Amino acid sequence: MVFVAVHTGAGFYQSGKRKKFLEVCSQACETAIKGWKNNSTAIDGVVEAIAYLEDQMITNAGFGSNLNSAGYVECDASLMDGRDLLFGSVGAVQSIQNPIKVARLILDNQRLKPPLGLIAPNFLAGEGAKKFAVSHGLEDYELISGKSLNIFNKYKRQLEECETASIDDKHKKYDTVGAVCIDDNGCLACGVSSGGLILKKEGRIGQASILGSGCWSEGNVAVTTSGIGEYLIRTSFARKTVENLNGKNDDTQNIVEKLVQVFNDNFFESPLMKNVPREDHLAGILGLSTDTDNIEMFWGHSTKSILFS
Repeated sequence: MVFVAVHTGAGFYQSGKRKKFLEVCSQACETAIKGWKNNSTAIDGVVEAIAYLEDQMITNAGFGSNLNSAGYVECDASLMDGRDLLFGSVGAVQSIQNPIKVARLILDNQRLKPPLGLIAPNFLAGEGAKKFAVSHGLEDYELISGKSLNIFNKYKRQLEECETASIDDKHKKYDTVGAVCIDDNGCLACGVSSGGLILKKEGRIGQASILGSGCWSEGNVAVTTSGIGEYLIRTSFARKTVENLNGKNDDTQNIVEKLVQVFNDNFFESPLMKNVPREDHLAGILGLSTDTDNIEMFWGHSTKSILFS
């Protein structure tokens, strides 16, 4: 049985927008399933679902993403195949409609044997990532929407005038979108895509690009994360979660108890987080766990909410 789950980020959602985000999540899953072919794999399902989310202006991935401090969009994305643990990642890439498709190209390219003993990269960033994407047939695409530009102009002006102001909840876009999938062979995959934080520094790369932070698929578990990227990177949150849920702690615990323990031991109380204000301990996770008879979807968050389907 094929199963796909997606999220649009962990954070605060205005009540008037929750329905639209949930509809987009549902449509992303439907798109992945409708595009399924006899030879499709879990990686295909993840890419189809995330590409759909990237195309929706309401999400903070691909078109309509947050603008950085210089006024343009830089996107991060990554993908992991649980079959062979291959990982493909792109960071701070500009003007590519679907960054997740670049991550897919990078992942697939590792299965080819380069000439002259060269090593195929698993992570490309910036202009090099864009050139790689274009050389493989992906087109240059304008990612700035009118709405995201207006929001940028408002807060950029306040920043320049040194006003004491915070970004309104209604203008916040959540850090990532993500997907997890299991195919009819029981193989798992996961992925993540993000436009990053509004007014982020040029060249900033978040957890959506970093191995073990934005997504991880190994053994019987696959996850995708959201939250404050710097701290998800610091704690390798995705990988630590999968390691624990795969049974490296008390096997008498159920998955909810294990997930709570992961948040406590590897995030809230991690030595790596001791200098981080408690109010910034913000993370969310969506995942799948499977055995021979069951598929279990799970989620957790320390933010006000996380929306998924």
